[in-house]
Amino acid sequence: MFLARNVLGLPLRPPADAFTPLPAELHPNLTTRERVTLQTNPRACQTCHAVINPLGFLFERYDAIGRYRDKEQGLPIDASGAYLTRAGKLVRFGGVRDLAKFLADSEEVHEVFVAQFFHHLVKQPIRAFGVNKLEELRKFFVENDCNIRKLAVEIIAQTALGPSDEKSKKGN
Repeated sequence: MFLARNVLGLPLRPPADAFTPLPAELHPNLTTRERVTLQTNPRACQTCHAVINPLGFLFERYDAIGRYRDKEQGLPIDASGAYLTRAGKLVRFGGVRDLAKFLADSEEVHEVFVAQFFHHLVKQPIRAFGVNKLEELRKFFVENDCNIRKLAVEIIAQTALGPSDEKSKKGN
């Protein structure tokens, strides 16, 4: 959920019904991945879980408290997953290292980060400063090797006048 919503910027709805994860004791021979797949298999769940599960399964090598593991139920861990980008490209991952590389290089992720960082600093949506402001700042971020400090200075410098002051300045 965190990756989907906060890193990839995907709008996911809360579940329609309250649910409790299936206890391991109910299906003692299933791995966590198999139990999650079983529980989220209904069509109503797939609206979100078609995105959530393939990303979450990348973290299967870590148990509920973060300990690394190679096996579960005596079976090797399957830490593979995938993500369908906004452009419609299916990206497959063999584990969290592949995911990290994708996220670091992803234009989508850079865009989401810049928009969230802008909102955090300015307390206003980035669109209030023009339809091209997000793309302009995303390019600046990438051109400056994703330097967060430089991005912060740029955002503050560009927004010091505020959205209405910039527009009226251009009209004079």
